[in-house]
Amino acid sequence: MRIVIADAHRVFAEVLTSLLKKAGHDIVGCPKDLGSTVSIIKREQVDACVLDLGLPGGGQVESIEQAVASAPRTAFVVLAESADAERLADAVAAGVRGVALKSDDLVEILRVLAGATSVRAANRVHPNAVLSMSAQTGLGQRGRRRQSTEPGQFLTQREREALSRLVRGESTTSMARSMGVQLSTARSHVDAVLTKLGVHTRLEAVAFAVREGLVDIDWLAEAAGSARDGPRAVSS
Repeated sequence: MRIVIADAHRVFAEVLTSLLKKAGHDIVGCPKDLGSTVSIIKREQVDACVLDLGLPGGGQVESIEQAVASAPRTAFVVLAESADAERLADAVAAGVRGVALKSDDLVEILRVLAGATSVRAANRVHPNAVLSMSAQTGLGQRGRRRQSTEPGQFLTQREREALSRLVRGESTTSMARSMGVQLSTARSHVDAVLTKLGVHTRLEAVAFAVREGLVDIDWLAEAAGSARDGPRAVSS
């Protein structure tokens, strides 16, 4: 596995690099900030990025979200100093594939890495990130309650637009054209919607959106009314 280790703490990065190399992995680089991390990932063929939440620029949800979106073929696994429920929940919402703590042993970190990359390699949308046992404990009831009581709270404006277009029955091609983006970008928006809503298919996303009132569906009633009225004759 080709891995980038983006960690603000040099000693920790060196230790983790040594351990991962002994486990048979190839360490592509050890950048000190998020911008350099993204540059390496774009330049090299990287399977996974181990991202320190304490990295300059790496602790903000928007920054992580942008990094993940810029490298859809790379599985991002975040490492945190502590099991802060808010920060871990934000990281999961940003689209990372794995979460572990720096206090976890190597076996647990390797398990999270393997799980995160297998999800990416299988090209499947996973509703939840792969979590270490300590990260699961850290998220606890607070993180689960936050997600369940505020469905769709982590969707960006563009993701909400994509969800609305899914409800309208638009294809990915039509969505990309309407939103003025590349087809790959439209797919990324849809994948992010499925992940953040915790569903596996577009149909499930539509059902969830309608049930939870995440999108405006007034147009459905208008469409139904037009269908009942049928075509009207135009006088000459």
